[in-house]
Amino acid sequence: MNRLCKLKRLLVKPLPIICLLVVCFIALTACSDKPSNANHTYIQRLANTLDLQPVTPKPLVPLSLIPLTVLSDSNITLGIIQLASLSHCKLNVLISEHNNQLGKTATAASILIYQIKFIQSAQQCLTSLEKDSSIYKKILAATEHKQNNLMHYFNSMLYKESELNRIWQLSSRELSITPAGFSDTVNAVTKLVNIKQQITKQQFAQINSEHLFAALEQLNKYQFNQQLIQSVRTQIALNNSATQFINTINISQLCQAGKNNNQAQIVNNIFKKYYLGQVQPYQAQLAGYLETLQPLYQQLWYKTAITSKPINNLLQPNANSNLLNQLKYSAKNHVFWWQIFYKTCEISPI
Repeated sequence: MNRLCKLKRLLVKPLPIICLLVVCFIALTACSDKPSNANHTYIQRLANTLDLQPVTPKPLVPLSLIPLTVLSDSNITLGIIQLASLSHCKLNVLISEHNNQLGKTATAASILIYQIKFIQSAQQCLTSLEKDSSIYKKILAATEHKQNNLMHYFNSMLYKESELNRIWQLSSRELSITPAGFSDTVNAVTKLVNIKQQITKQQFAQINSEHLFAALEQLNKYQFNQQLIQSVRTQIALNNSATQFINTINISQLCQAGKNNNQAQIVNNIFKKYYLGQVQPYQAQLAGYLETLQPLYQQLWYKTAITSKPINNLLQPNANSNLLNQLKYSAKNHVFWWQIFYKTCEISPI
């Protein structure tokens, strides 16, 4: 009797909180439904119906950025007395803040902002100094050096800031059917593109450096870009493997004249339920996002100093290799087989 009571107490004893968290995490993970699951279900149902082996999609290849060459340091330095003589202009405070410990550990975005603010503040400072003075010549030389290399600092931000470089990295997360953050992401990427254009046109005074941190904050909040590119690349691979699979099906044998075509009807129902009903609408949604964002990606990344050839291929305007066209063509190629199927089997697609 005592043993039974002891066993009962053990069974009803609360699980440690860490165990409960693990159980909840596993349950949530198991319940999560990736949009690509519809692709897998679609092909698996066809394979089961026709007693065929499905084709495994090719794994995605990681995309890498090219490290920047080291920028040669400027030899221009300001002494303590010279720096103190700039107390009448903002450049004094800006340089002092940059030279402290915070400046030494600044992020790539912070360093870019410093370069922009230096260029903008230097103009006002130079007007208050004698052109023949040593400090005037040093500030002018430093300003010209920063202007000439400002795109390097911009590219350094693209390469080093995780909110930006992660969009090319592989991820386990796909864009959901009802994602959040599309308009905010467009707004953030547009801000970055505008700043890049202003740097290219040397419109330094017009740059709003505060837009940089605001853009990075929005990109970090939603991580929309990475999930979009991951999802599009996944759907392209699944379309291609699905097309490869259905091309192994003998349509003439499936729809023999004068014989029962129940199997063909089942195959038709699977296509309509999963591909037309779930996969195609999701891919159309991804294409809509890319219609807006891909031109911005092109302006931000295409043929820059840090962009590798595989990434350039995904962004190349009007090329079959770019992401949007690959998605459209892979879907079109897949549906082409079904057009032959409906014509051969004399089944209405409606």
